[in-house]
Amino acid sequence: MKPSSFQQLSKLVHTKYATYATLWDRSLEQFGSAWEDEISGHIDKVFGSEPNQRWEEAADGYAEFCTEALRAQVFFEKHGHYKATNYQEVLKECYHSSEYMEKRYLPGQYLSHSIWPHHQRMLRHFTDVLLPIIAKDVSLFYEIGVGCGLYSQKILQTLPKVRGIGYDISDYALKFTYRVVQAHGLADRYEIRNQDIISKPIEQKADFVISQEVLEHLEDPQAFIHGLFAAVRPGGWAYITAAINAAHTDHIYLYRSPKEVETQIEKAGWIIHDTQIECNYPEKPVEFRPTIAGFLARKQP
Repeated sequence: MKPSSFQQLSKLVHTKYATYATLWDRSLEQFGSAWEDEISGHIDKVFGSEPNQRWEEAADGYAEFCTEALRAQVFFEKHGHYKATNYQEVLKECYHSSEYMEKRYLPGQYLSHSIWPHHQRMLRHFTDVLLPIIAKDVSLFYEIGVGCGLYSQKILQTLPKVRGIGYDISDYALKFTYRVVQAHGLADRYEIRNQDIISKPIEQKADFVISQEVLEHLEDPQAFIHGLFAAVRPGGWAYITAAINAAHTDHIYLYRSPKEVETQIEKAGWIIHDTQIECNYPEKPVEFRPTIAGFLARKQP
C-alpha cells in the first residue's frame, strides 16, 4: 500500500530535520488516522500529490519557521520582551519580503496549524464548535490578516453557501491564500484585497470577521480591534485570537495573559460568547508559556 502524503512528507522532515520530526509523530498519535487523511489532502492540493520540489521547500520552510520561533522565544525569555518593536521594519523585512514569506513563513505556518497540537486544537474548536453556532447568521465573511489562508479555507468548506473576502497588507500572503482556496476548489466564492483596514476602513459590513493571531503583530492592537468592530453589521460575529508570551520574528505587542486580550475586545464593544485557551510547552512557567487565546464575540444587534 502506498504511504500517505503525510507519511511521505513526514519521512522527508525526519531525514532532513530530525529535531522537528518527533512532533509529527506525537500529533499523529494524538489526532489519529482521520487527521492524517485530512493533512494528506492539504499536502496533495497545496504542495502536490507526489514528492516534488515544493515538498522540499515545504519541509525547509517548516523547519525554518520552527527555528525562528525557538530563537525568538529564547530572546524573549532572556530579556522579557519581544525583539521586534517597529511595525514598519517588520513590514519591510517580513511581509514585503518574498524570501521570508514564500520560502519560510507561509508554508511553515500552513503546516504548523496542523502539526502543532495547540494550533490544531484551536482549529478544531473553530470548525467543529464555533462555526455551527454562527452558521445561520453568515452569508459574507472577512478574514482580516489572512496569513496562510487555512481559516478562510475551513470557513468556505464548512459553510458552503457563504462567500468571503481576504484582506492583508502582504501580496505574498494574499497570493498564497488564494492558491490554497483555489486548490481546494473554493475560489468562486472568495476574493482577496490588499488593504489596511485602519487607514482605509472597510465600507461594506460583513456578517462575520475573523482575525487569527494578528493582534501581536501590531503596535496598537486596540485600534485594530475597533476596526474589526466597524467592519461588522449589528448582530454580526467575530473570531479574534492572539498569541500570548509567544515570540516570533514578527511579533511586536506582548500580551502577558488572555485577560488582556479579552479586555481589549470588550473595550471595542464586542460581547464575548466563547473563550478557548491552548498552550504549548505546558511545563514552562506560565509567564513564558506560549499560549493562544481565541474569542467568539458578537456585536450587539
